[in-house]
Amino acid sequence: MADPSKDLPGQPAEVPPPAAYGTAPPPGYGYSMAGQTTIIGAPQPMAMTTIIHKTTPSNYLGLAIFSMLCCFLPTGIVAVVYAAQVDGAFASGDEGAARDYSEKAKCWSIATIVTGVIVDVLLVIVIPVVWFLVLAGAAADAAGDDYYWG
Repeated sequence: MADPSKDLPGQPAEVPPPAAYGTAPPPGYGYSMAGQTTIIGAPQPMAMTTIIHKTTPSNYLGLAIFSMLCCFLPTGIVAVVYAAQVDGAFASGDEGAARDYSEKAKCWSIATIVTGVIVDVLLVIVIPVVWFLVLAGAAADAAGDDYYWG
């Protein structure tokens, strides 16, 4: 009995074999080593790709929050505001503003820490001195002596 798949209308009776991909290369093309397969290669065009990796500037948010809570609140708030603006500016593509906000956040955080240290040192020195003068004046008044106040 005949094969029914060969009798379909519009189909060739037999499918020809695929065409060859080319002839064998001439001798000496490529390179070979004794007892190994010949490797044939042709130079390929290379596309130059430049990858630019942009790094997000540091936002110093941790430093700003620390300085705000532990050192001096008014300037610490300014540092936190600048630190919070860094990531948003970088995400919107404004790298210059992001770096500027980063630098301002760092400067305000350092200024906050320095201010806090100065205020703390002054309070440690001023409060005992004032208390000493107040207590010495009270003791002098109690004794009836005006020596300490001129």
